[in-house]
Amino acid sequence: MANIFGFIMTLGYNNAVVDPDKLINSYNFELTEDHHNPGSGRYGLHISLPSDISASFPYLNTVLDDTYYDHENSILIGVINRRRYAFRPHEIQAGMVADHAQASSIVDEVVDLVNRIWGERNGINPSLRERKIPPVYDIYQLLPKTNCKECGYPTCLAFAAAIHKEAVSLETCPVLSEAKYQANKEQIQTLFS
Repeated sequence: MANIFGFIMTLGYNNAVVDPDKLINSYNFELTEDHHNPGSGRYGLHISLPSDISASFPYLNTVLDDTYYDHENSILIGVINRRRYAFRPHEIQAGMVADHAQASSIVDEVVDLVNRIWGERNGINPSLRERKIPPVYDIYQLLPKTNCKECGYPTCLAFAAAIHKEAVSLETCPVLSEAKYQANKEQIQTLFS
């Protein structure tokens, strides 16, 4: 199915039997192509959840690597096995999924993790430590603004949005790696600390 935002394919639906010990019992997931770069092979995974999983965020914040947590707005971003995920009350997103076949295993991994952490929550010290993600425009202001497309994005603003979502690393921009932009690169890294 195509739309103005790019390719969207509903890949699966899990209609599991309700288990009161699990936070996630059912979900729907789809793979979407990066609408900024159709045909680039960059896909995002979106998992829709009928139940609110935000109660697990303080526990996930303790367990996950490199987290950004906004408790007030119920947003948690963290790394599992070198893949970055964004958690919201009724959804989980992951970027940079290679293909349709990989999506199912990624969904299984993250759903199993949330349910496992929820089941073990009594033995985990919840963390409300917050690190906020800087606004896209603040990141953009520190980029070279050449719109050279060497990073794979059509503009530096689109690249800033990808950095904001943590779909790419700063090293993806070869211009930002030049010596004259070293201070800018360090300032962007500081925005995320």
